[in-house]
Amino acid sequence: MKISKKIYLIALIFIFIQQCFSQNNLVQYVDTKIGVIDNRGSACVIGPQMPFGSINPSPQTIKGGMGAYNPKQPIMGFGQLHVSGTGWSKYGHFLISPQVGLAVGQREHDSPKSNEITTAYYYQTNLDRYGIAAGVAPTHHAALYQFTYPTSDSAYVVLDATQSIGDIVPSLGYKFDKCNVEVFPDKKQIRAYIECAGGWAWGKNIIYFIAEFNKDFTESGVWKDRQIKKDTYTMALDENTKQRVGTFCRFVTQKGETVLMKVAISFSGFENAEKYLKSELPRWSIDEVKKAGIAAWEEKLSAIKIETSSEDQMKIFYTAMYHTMVQPRDRTGDNPKWKSDKPYWDDNFAIWDTWRSAFPLFMLIDPEMVRGNVLCFLDRLKHNGVVSDTFVGGVDMSEEQGGNDVDNVIAEALIKGIKGIDWNEAYGLLKFNADNQRQGLVGRNSAKPEFRENNSKYKELGWIPECLNSTSNTLEYAYNDYCVAQIAKKLGKTADYKKYLNRSNGWTNLWNQNLESDGFKGFIDGRKADGTFLNQDPKYLGKSWKNIFYEGSSWTYSYFVPHDIEQLMQLMGGKKMYAERLEHAMNKELIDYSNEPAFWALRTFCHADRPDLNSKWVHHIMKNNYDLTGVTGNDDTGAMSSWYIFSALGFFPNAGQDVYYLNAPLYKKSIIRLGSGETLTLTARNFSEKNIYIKSCKINGKVWKSSIFHHKDIANGGTIEFELSETPTNWGK
Repeated sequence: MKISKKIYLIALIFIFIQQCFSQNNLVQYVDTKIGVIDNRGSACVIGPQMPFGSINPSPQTIKGGMGAYNPKQPIMGFGQLHVSGTGWSKYGHFLISPQVGLAVGQREHDSPKSNEITTAYYYQTNLDRYGIAAGVAPTHHAALYQFTYPTSDSAYVVLDATQSIGDIVPSLGYKFDKCNVEVFPDKKQIRAYIECAGGWAWGKNIIYFIAEFNKDFTESGVWKDRQIKKDTYTMALDENTKQRVGTFCRFVTQKGETVLMKVAISFSGFENAEKYLKSELPRWSIDEVKKAGIAAWEEKLSAIKIETSSEDQMKIFYTAMYHTMVQPRDRTGDNPKWKSDKPYWDDNFAIWDTWRSAFPLFMLIDPEMVRGNVLCFLDRLKHNGVVSDTFVGGVDMSEEQGGNDVDNVIAEALIKGIKGIDWNEAYGLLKFNADNQRQGLVGRNSAKPEFRENNSKYKELGWIPECLNSTSNTLEYAYNDYCVAQIAKKLGKTADYKKYLNRSNGWTNLWNQNLESDGFKGFIDGRKADGTFLNQDPKYLGKSWKNIFYEGSSWTYSYFVPHDIEQLMQLMGGKKMYAERLEHAMNKELIDYSNEPAFWALRTFCHADRPDLNSKWVHHIMKNNYDLTGVTGNDDTGAMSSWYIFSALGFFPNAGQDVYYLNAPLYKKSIIRLGSGETLTLTARNFSEKNIYIKSCKINGKVWKSSIFHHKDIANGGTIEFELSETPTNWGK
């Protein structure tokens, strides 16, 4: 009887531990198939990586799009570098193909797959053509592959060093200038070096690759195109050719035998790559690597804990968290361009995407990441002479999607009290951009005689006359100037404050009060240098670098004045008319919520005394644009995901400022662990799926009658208590 009680007690303890583990194991809810299996262009990567890790091993297929992988296609192999959720891609390099029998042609080793395991920290699949189980787990700069073979005297691992995302999406225009490969049989090691250009942020990337095996080679060699050279250990790409170059290693295996392969990537040299290989993978244990990955992701994901009975909601939320933390990449110590002891953050694919909600999220939960990026911005100006919104593989991209949006990130970091930054030095970067940048889409406009001089007119006229991106650039520059003005004021630089604040009003120069659409009058428009308006149809959707608006219409961009909403509402006929017009735009789908320029628009319902409409449409978008397959439009390195995270929690930032807007939350309770160590707890009384309106609210125990609050209200933690309603209320009006 005593034994039975003891066993029963042990069983209860075991069950309790299991339950506790399950409740705290948030990484189990990350589903890396989300954003991959959809058909809406999310363009995420299915392979695993560490938070902000440098390497991202992932399977590749033909017709894989910008994420390099199509779940309906056979697997070509595993590339080591990818970018997530983007509309124009990069990398895809160093394809590894485990095989039985040797095939080095570009498509000759494709294999159907089965039994995929996809997690944040590990990927595994069966390569059915060969009977091989292939798995990979990454560290920050390295990865450990595990290939389980059948009985064979022809078990191979092939490296294609000339693989790129351009093999999957030819329009990305990849070109290799150099590629050298080497095999070191005595060390059980292979190396590769590439110099290439292509994809987003066109410019030369130099990348170094090292791989090491736990098993002696039975045979090894190199290949060029389809010419295999056994027992030859070096090979180089001929100059100005489109050849393919790689290595192969052969093993004799027994059924179920596992061959392990360590790989490491560096952008600065083989010395760094070898250091990463040894320091991050000291042992041949894939379980150790997986456990470290679980721990790293658990620590990051646990910054926000939500309470919901819906497993689907858990998956959508924590996968969104994951997607916000894959880029930019912390490559501190691996800077290929200059020596520095400062943080080095790469693959900021576009601050244009991430300044609006991703960086504000990290201001709350990961200020160290924000500090690292700002310090990197300052270091880039010092050594590189420029800080572009896009910085990929150590290359600044001169073509601007929008404004000089690093200004907004820096301004918000100061306003929200990010520590460890010399703010006078940071202001130097802001002033440099304000006085020397604001140049618009110079290259593409210079190629057109009618547009050649227009970009330089922003400071002279207060707007950029008609050319590519001219109107959307002007709007973003106006907000950049406002952000710089606020910091100038904070630092006591009065003359600069007045100068840049005055310039931030330049957006009004593009307000065409006579332009009409659907019975509404007054829209942002393009304007010629002589002041003549273009009278462009407000519904006309501008494409990428094809029109006066970048990826949006006037219906979307007419709401992008984050610093001057009161004047905007007056121009639209006052608060009531403003709200009616914005509601019409949402009902008629005139504002594209699959793209970043629309992010702030809904929140302006709060300024128009209609926070009920803010909640209504936020819930509509969460329900219709986000699901277990992906998001509507590109995820844009976590931009769309961070919009969802804030919205689901119940508030959203006016990025670049200290303002937040309240909306009814998606969860009964959530707890945010702030970077300070304090917690912000959000609760919802009368919570249900139908109750999407706020009836009342308290912040830190104080009755809150406004739908707006400020960063100082939550900077040191606190509480936000909602009471919800199924029908619209007068709260916040």
